[in-house]
Amino acid sequence: MSIFLRINNNRLFPAGEVSTLGFDKSDGYRIPDNYLEKQEFMVMRTCHGLGDWIILSAMPRLLKNKYPKCKVYLPSKKLLQNIFGDMLKNWGYGTFDASDVVNSVFHNNPYVDGFIDSIDGEIFHDHYRIFDENNDKVPLLNQMMKFWQFKDDEMVDTTPDFYPTEEEMGWFRKFHDFQINKYGYISASSTFGDTAEPDVMLNKIKEHNEDMVWYYYGEVPLTESYFSFLKNVIEVKPLNLTIRQQQILKINADVNYGNETGMNLWTTKYSKTFILGNKKYGPIHSKVGERKRPFKTGNFVNRVEYL
Repeated sequence: MSIFLRINNNRLFPAGEVSTLGFDKSDGYRIPDNYLEKQEFMVMRTCHGLGDWIILSAMPRLLKNKYPKCKVYLPSKKLLQNIFGDMLKNWGYGTFDASDVVNSVFHNNPYVDGFIDSIDGEIFHDHYRIFDENNDKVPLLNQMMKFWQFKDDEMVDTTPDFYPTEEEMGWFRKFHDFQINKYGYISASSTFGDTAEPDVMLNKIKEHNEDMVWYYYGEVPLTESYFSFLKNVIEVKPLNLTIRQQQILKINADVNYGNETGMNLWTTKYSKTFILGNKKYGPIHSKVGERKRPFKTGNFVNRVEYL
């Protein structure tokens, strides 16, 4: 069971237990017309990991495309802390401030009108979604926009957005050796090898030219990893790059490989992306065993090549 949450006048309220968050497509629930008529919208999540926000990053663009005169806001760090308080620690894991994630994802987004500290009235967040019990492979953002009364042809591209600044692109031009015509990027989280069979991805990587240059980000050094067979490798983690610098390297790669994490789902609009999908629950989950419906929560992303 899950707790359905409401956010009203900058306060969080539990609204009862549900077996599945959202509403079945047959229920007929949709966002109120009078809310849409105001054209002052807040993009909000109740989960605050990097990937949780990344898969909503196209929402401002979709809203502006349908309502060109609307205002689209994101929660500031202050607003997130006021609403969620200590709950944010569930995603920070003691290594980062989860309330900073929104800025990392939406920085320089031309469809965002501001990061605000307060907003009156109801906020329709990710619990307000329309799901199809017979089809798990519907991205969360598509489910949310259906609740927002969007038609299918108004959701042509819900893949995650990223907008680097000129300064960030200047960094890339100085950092990357452009004598390298093509390169690949491999990102392996600490759960790589625990939640799916790694050989599926390793065999796919081996299909590439042996001379291809690879950027590798992993929680263990290359020599201790599953990818030690690669020859021309630049290890990323020791470089202490920011999340956005890593993302610039990834979107400019010829191909991206990784296990299923939010950071790896951020590239699919810009670069061929192969993801080793989670088949089992990992150490951070409260469950154990096989994940029989791995996309039920809406973490499916279009254009990804799932392995």
